[in-house]
Amino acid sequence: ACYRPLALPALQGMASDIVEVSRLTLTALATQPSGEPDVVSDGLLAAGLSSQLAAEKRRMFQLAAERLIDEGVGREGAVAAYWVPGRIEVSGKHTDYAGGRSLLCASSRGFAVVATQRPDAICRIFTQLGLSRERMETSLTVSPDLEPQQGHWSAYPAVVIRRLARNFSLEGGADIAVECDLPESSGMSSSSAVVCYMWMVLADRNRIRESEKFRESLQTPLKLFTYLGFIENGQDCGVELPGDKGVGTFGGSEDHTAIMSSEASTLKMFSYCPTTYEG
Repeated sequence: ACYRPLALPALQGMASDIVEVSRLTLTALATQPSGEPDVVSDGLLAAGLSSQLAAEKRRMFQLAAERLIDEGVGREGAVAAYWVPGRIEVSGKHTDYAGGRSLLCASSRGFAVVATQRPDAICRIFTQLGLSRERMETSLTVSPDLEPQQGHWSAYPAVVIRRLARNFSLEGGADIAVECDLPESSGMSSSSAVVCYMWMVLADRNRIRESEKFRESLQTPLKLFTYLGFIENGQDCGVELPGDKGVGTFGGSEDHTAIMSSEASTLKMFSYCPTTYEG
């Protein structure tokens, strides 16, 4: 089964076209549905998840909302909710950065992300790690000079923040809570999923898709998927979107393409350099 990322409730179109999310509140997300219509559950079901899986993910959104409440975020402020899956590589391992092909889909497991805007340039990220569910948090400044802490779980969010701040002059921060049900070291590209959800949160928060630079440089979903890979590996994305050190490893855009474009019950073939959909 395959499920693309969602801003909930999801709008029609490619994931990269999703700009607006309805006015959810932490109170609503932190309340488990009791037979009443629920916009998050409905969005998950519409994306192709079974009733059982949708209920499991809805519980993850509840836990993420409760975490933000525990951290002092206001209950009635508007929040955004995102489902971002891991990826499954059916065929074509390590082909993307050499211009090869891969056959891809997304997993029914992934990240439930709840975010609310901050009035300053701080991103606070709250998560839990491993089977112990040890609570972790970090506070990162939205700045082109942000230095990721190598070897720390916050390095991937920090790399995304720095690159977007350099390329799009970001100013707005967010409080972000994350729940994840991907198995540890499962090979489902949890690190690239972090890049994708940080893009989704910060793009909505700072209205990146409305900027002239975005419209001119990333005109298609495929170009966006390539750019997300460049955020991770540090490459330039044309003259207008220069790169930096990335996360310190070199890879392609296969993972980001699978995560951002997969659809229910569908395998997709892509080739790379440039990223091209082949059916």
